[in-house]
Amino acid sequence: MGAVNVLQIVGFKNSGKTTLMNQLIERAQTSGRKVSAIKHHGHGGKPELPPKETDSTQFLASGAASSLVYGDGLVQMHLEEPEADLERFIRFSLLANPDLILIEGFKAASYPKIVLVRSQEDWRELGALSNIQLVIVHDGVKLENTATVEASNREAIARFFTDWMEGEVNESI
Repeated sequence: MGAVNVLQIVGFKNSGKTTLMNQLIERAQTSGRKVSAIKHHGHGGKPELPPKETDSTQFLASGAASSLVYGDGLVQMHLEEPEADLERFIRFSLLANPDLILIEGFKAASYPKIVLVRSQEDWRELGALSNIQLVIVHDGVKLENTATVEASNREAIARFFTDWMEGEVNESI
């Protein structure tokens, strides 16, 4: 397997990260590329598990460090992991043999980023992040001395992403 490009989508809650991730995944698939997606669950607490009655959840409740279930072409894995180790999660994602990995969140990581900005206040914190490749602003938000694309300009966002996928921005692992 060759190099896999990695791109982060970051911003604060309700900035459009998941919507953008889904649009980019669909665009990549339409272009014949296979995508792995990683999301940081930033809503407090653990992500929801399947119902307690399922075997895989019972295994975790019994003390298993991980529980993996396979059926009809789908693998579902739950892993108790006390630390958010993005590099390890990326290695897990490589099991799918993707062409690219899209990451929602994990702001402090150093991968190339699309930053979603809702306000000047957002930009004061997000502007200090590393490796920003594209800044998408909500309609009406203006940032001084920073090139931006409005969230409604889907064509410009698609052009950026297509160029990135085709290797004009090469940040791979």
